Amino acid sequence: MTDEPRLTTLSLRPTALTAAYRRGDIDPVDVVEEVLRRMAARGNDRVWVQTVEPALLRAQAVALRDRRADIDNLPLYGLPFGVKDNVDVAGMPTTCGCAGFGRYPSSSATAVQLALDAGALFVGKQTLDQFATGLNGTRAVGGHCLNVFDPSVIPGGSSSGSGVAVAAGLVSFSLGSDTGGSGRVPAAMNNIVGLRPTMGLVSSRGLVYNNPQFDCIPVFAHGVEDAYQVLEVIAAVDGLDPLSRTDADQIALDAPPVKHFRFAIPDRLAWFGDIQSPECFAQAVQRLQSMGGELCEIDFSTFIEAGSLIFDSAFVAERAASYGEVLDRLPEALVPPVASILRRARDYTAIDAFRAQYRLRELRHQLAKQLAGLDVVVTPTVARPFRVEELLASPIERNAEVGYYTYGVGPLDLCALALPAALRPDGLPFGISLVGRAGADGWLRSLGGRFEAATAVPPGAPGTGA
Repeated sequence: MTDEPRLTTLSLRPTALTAAYRRGDIDPVDVVEEVLRRMAARGNDRVWVQTVEPALLRAQAVALRDRRADIDNLPLYGLPFGVKDNVDVAGMPTTCGCAGFGRYPSSSATAVQLALDAGALFVGKQTLDQFATGLNGTRAVGGHCLNVFDPSVIPGGSSSGSGVAVAAGLVSFSLGSDTGGSGRVPAAMNNIVGLRPTMGLVSSRGLVYNNPQFDCIPVFAHGVEDAYQVLEVIAAVDGLDPLSRTDADQIALDAPPVKHFRFAIPDRLAWFGDIQSPECFAQAVQRLQSMGGELCEIDFSTFIEAGSLIFDSAFVAERAASYGEVLDRLPEALVPPVASILRRARDYTAIDAFRAQYRLRELRHQLAKQLAGLDVVVTPTVARPFRVEELLASPIERNAEVGYYTYGVGPLDLCALALPAALRPDGLPFGISLVGRAGADGWLRSLGGRFEAATAVPPGAPGTGA
């Protein structure tokens, strides 16, 4: 057992906490008590939709403490985690942030169950932009959770609660969802790592879909190795998931150190009026060059057009197929942007759907040619720190600007790793994303780890406990 002053400074980073468990410095009961204390100290921070009863959480911890001898077989032993509320957890309703939608799963999503089986401690369900529609975090009924740096800045969405919970030091990791950037934007806005794996590498069974062809379950964590410690557990073939990759068990999740590589940045860098982020990105590019990277540019129009298909094509009709019945049954439960998107979704025809599919295939073919000779594409994750008032005043236009760099990754069947890159002169975080071909997850880990070490930006905000 450790004394209380030490607990208050306890790092919940997976790599650090796992090492502390192995040394016998601490046990899961201590960790649960500290998690409960931190959550109570924050009060109603709107991070959580539902939480496990403290008595049940303590019981989980006691059971794990009694299994201390089995720690080598439990790679996530004693790591507290949360789950976005569009991902199923047995015994808790999945609400997607909408009072008019609720399903009561008898089994947990595959990724959640694998984490539990590996010894992780489930704390609760986390808030989100309603139905995971939005990248800003303000589309939550009853108020949104707050950015850990500045409450006037968006927390990032749609996995807002998942990102903030990690950045605030409440959990070791979170599982979210990512269609067009929801696993990366909250990471950038709160100065942590967001890992979007290759499509199908992590089973999406148990996720309420927006676009089954683009959706995946990402990991939010404090650092690169922390995120991959989790990915190593939840990446697996799922025979019950038709979207699971049959070669998921063969995709390398590690790679030798990357010494020489060729990386491309967008030829269309957009900052939407900001003057601080461009310098931060330039410094990140220089850092990559100093690490052995050869710089070039890529025609970013392919990414932009692919990203536009999420909301401006018949692909949006997939949302209506998933949860559109709420629009008919209880329209007042929907936030206006979500209701608007569902109405538009019904205007598309089958012909429109086929045309969107054909165009996406053309764009993927086009991108494959562009990526020839390249190892990775490097972009800002988000152009600038968008303000809450901006998104409330112009929710559609500003949201599209938030997703300028992230939207295209899913439709183009790529994987991505969002990393802290700098603290801007105004004290707000700036992050970059490493974007790779499907199956390049291990390679991104290697390069991301080197960049993280060279950058040395502590995760979260100062004083948050992250």
